[in-house]
Amino acid sequence: RGLSRRGSVEIWIKGILFLVGFWFSLYKMYVTPTLPTAAAWSLSMGIFAAMIGTCIQHDGNHGAFAKSNLINKLAGWTLDMIGASAFTWEVQHMLGHHPYTNVLDGEEEAKKEKGIDCPLEEKDQESDPDVFSSFPLVRMHPYHEPQWFHAYQHLYAPILFAAMTLAKVFQQDFEVATSQRLYHIDAKCRYGSIWNVIRFWAMKVITLAYMLGIPIYFHGVLMGLGLFVIGHCACGELLATMFIVNHVIEGVSYGKKVSSEGPNGNEKVVKPSTMYGDTPMEITQKDAMQRAIDKKGNGDIVLVPYNDWAAVQCQTSVNWAPGSWFWNHFSGGLSHQIEHHLFPSICHTNYCYIQDVVESTCREYGVPYQSEKSLFVAYFKMLSHLKLLGREKSE
Repeated sequence: RGLSRRGSVEIWIKGILFLVGFWFSLYKMYVTPTLPTAAAWSLSMGIFAAMIGTCIQHDGNHGAFAKSNLINKLAGWTLDMIGASAFTWEVQHMLGHHPYTNVLDGEEEAKKEKGIDCPLEEKDQESDPDVFSSFPLVRMHPYHEPQWFHAYQHLYAPILFAAMTLAKVFQQDFEVATSQRLYHIDAKCRYGSIWNVIRFWAMKVITLAYMLGIPIYFHGVLMGLGLFVIGHCACGELLATMFIVNHVIEGVSYGKKVSSEGPNGNEKVVKPSTMYGDTPMEITQKDAMQRAIDKKGNGDIVLVPYNDWAAVQCQTSVNWAPGSWFWNHFSGGLSHQIEHHLFPSICHTNYCYIQDVVESTCREYGVPYQSEKSLFVAYFKMLSHLKLLGREKSE
């Protein structure tokens, strides 16, 4: 369609506007003496930080912001600029979440329930850490063991969402940098380099200085801390809201890896299914075959395996406001999660233009393509799903 695969005028305009908005809001938060107005600027800073996270660093660290590797690195570095670590994000998001979306290793979970923590070299790294580890008090996968408090998770989860970036900045980043592992994933590919470690600690000191130290200098300890928390809560709530609805929602499928004896010995088997145990792809394939019969007189279509990587991405991801130019730009492409998971190295500004092609291709081959009308519809369906997960007993 004549679109540039990486980078566009649109993403450069957005990038500049969001960076200017972040620093201007931060400056106004410094110099505004009254708490209500300073808090409003802190809220603005948090929103711009979230936009930088979804629209600049996300594309940069996926290599999609520009054709230049250097510019992509600089774009990815903006995550450090807003307080988190791009290195930790790369390990969690790109080595864990993208390859193994909504997939949980059954053997590892069984060991966890028994209190067994295997050495890193014995762990199966093919498991999604992004969705299921960010909020430890929330049951997001039907194969997780339910606890009594999960029955109320649809009520307290939105509050926990606000603390997402605070937890990442002050807990996860430091744990990964010091242990050189992220749960079951070896993080030495990033933190094994002394220069990367130096960059990590240097950026932590610098960002805490201008996001926490200077506000305390201008406003005192209590107000400075309060403004810092307000900014982070705004950022965390917005990011978590736009992300969780893509993978934890009514109708989405989950994968569980288990050992089974096959012709070649032990094999890992994944067949995505919903929390009720059904596989929507079985229905969509039957529908595709019926359409082929109606059109060509026979049901000959290429049947895509249930555990085909691309098919798993479609089964475990959900779009919202599909085809919308505005929401695509607002969310940094998160509204077109299926397209992003299939083509993570394509600039997100293109997703609204290729959405119809992806949807029609899924329909042709009988692969599920779930989308919700709007973010608001998706959000309430997500809460309803959390409510069901909180009350559903694991198998």
